[in-house]
Amino acid sequence: MADNKQSIKCVILTLRKENVLLPNALVAEIVSVKEVEQSENAPPWLLGKMHWRGAEVPLLSFEAAGGEKISRVNLNTQAVVLYGVGKNNQISENPYLALVMSGVPHVSHFSREQIKADTEADNEHPMVAQKVRINGASVSILDVDAMVDMVSEAAA
Repeated sequence: MADNKQSIKCVILTLRKENVLLPNALVAEIVSVKEVEQSENAPPWLLGKMHWRGAEVPLLSFEAAGGEKISRVNLNTQAVVLYGVGKNNQISENPYLALVMSGVPHVSHFSREQIKADTEADNEHPMVAQKVRINGASVSILDVDAMVDMVSEAAA
C-alpha cells in the first residue's frame, strides 16, 4: 500500500540568530555577493542592489528589518536569490529578491504533521509570515509577499 503522506520540500536558511523556512521552489540560486550598489534614502533593511545574471536584484537584510544593527556586506557575504512572486502569483516589478544569510542552507522534506504553529513565539517581524516548530525547533516562515511589498514601497 502506498504511503499517502505529503511532504513539503523546504529550504532552511541560517541567519545570525534565527532559522528561516521557505519553499524550495522560491529559491533561484545561492550566491556570493560581489558588489552592492547603494540606494540613497533607502531603509536600513534594503542594503542596495546587486547584479545577478544581468538583473539588478534588491538585497535585503532580515536582521535589519527586525531592528538589529548589521555589519557591512563584504565579499564573504552569501545571499539567497528568491523569485519575487507577489500576491496572487503575480510577477512583481522586481522578479527577484536577494536575502543575506549567515550559514549554509539545508534542504529538507517535512510532512504537515511535523510543522506545528508556535503559539508562544513573538511574531512581530515584518518578513515573517508565521513562527512554527519543526520537530521541536523554532523556525520562522519567510513571508516573500511581504518582502515584495516592502521593496515596492521603498521604491515609491
